[in-house]
Amino acid sequence: MKGLFSILGGLGVGAALMYLFDPQEGNRRRALIRDKANSINHKAQGAITGSAQQVANRAKGLLHESGSTFGRNSSRNASDDLTSEQQTIQ
Repeated sequence: MKGLFSILGGLGVGAALMYLFDPQEGNRRRALIRDKANSINHKAQGAITGSAQQVANRAKGLLHESGSTFGRNSSRNASDDLTSEQQTIQ
């Protein structure tokens, strides 16, 4: 069984090499494969860059929101809240 897989694997590799190194169409086939690989690489880099930028933007947003929650980067002070509460009571 192991010998059968070796023979079939060898035949597959041989057929692939014949397909790629065909004297008449081999250059065109290799160029198509190269172009498709470059296209996939470019799309993957764009997706990774976009995802990284999205994560960075979300982290900045969370940092800003947490700072506002705890009084940092906030235009309101605790005294403003106290004053408005006092006005509500009166």
